[in-house]
Amino acid sequence: MRATDLGLAVRSRPRGETRRAQILDAALAVFLEHGYARATIELVVQRASASKATIYSFFGGKEGLFDALIDERAERILAGFPDIDGGIINVRAALTNIARRYLEVAMAPDAIALYRLIVAEGPRFPELVKDVYRVGQDRVAARLAKALRTWATRERICPVDPDRISTQFLAVVRGDLHLRALAGLLPEDLARAIAKNVRDAVETFWPALRPKDGHGP
Repeated sequence: MRATDLGLAVRSRPRGETRRAQILDAALAVFLEHGYARATIELVVQRASASKATIYSFFGGKEGLFDALIDERAERILAGFPDIDGGIINVRAALTNIARRYLEVAMAPDAIALYRLIVAEGPRFPELVKDVYRVGQDRVAARLAKALRTWATRERICPVDPDRISTQFLAVVRGDLHLRALAGLLPEDLARAIAKNVRDAVETFWPALRPKDGHGP
């Protein structure tokens, strides 16, 4: 599955970046077809029509390939974050946009398939799971915590524990929708379900975040 399959615009890339993306597409297919334990660099080489040397130069090995797949999805989410250093913004709207981007990426078919793989093979590869959270979920939560900290300093929201709130907010955004998707229970109208989860999460957290002096939007 490629980025274009997910409805994401793909800009013109330098040759090295294009080759890297092709290898990641091949690696994703291999991991989903064979599982993490049975996936090999040789299978990726065959699928990508690449050399071992090229793959090792980009990723360092199988674990690096898997981390890169998670990192790519985290980057899609982080690309939707506002420029928190760019002055006053509508914080509620920013939270809504962050939540929507986060859930859209998390609910993409390839992301759901990867998450299932992690759940299935995690007990045998605990270090892999730690890396997945470090590269993906923890990184997104840390960026949101940084935004909350900045907004609180500028009195755009009430003082909060940013690390705790960011983790809880993302969990509420995922809600039951993500768990059901992992079990294969997708709603008929996914876009509508995502919009509802996002709206409910923001409405749940905003009363506690909104500045008491009314300066916040």
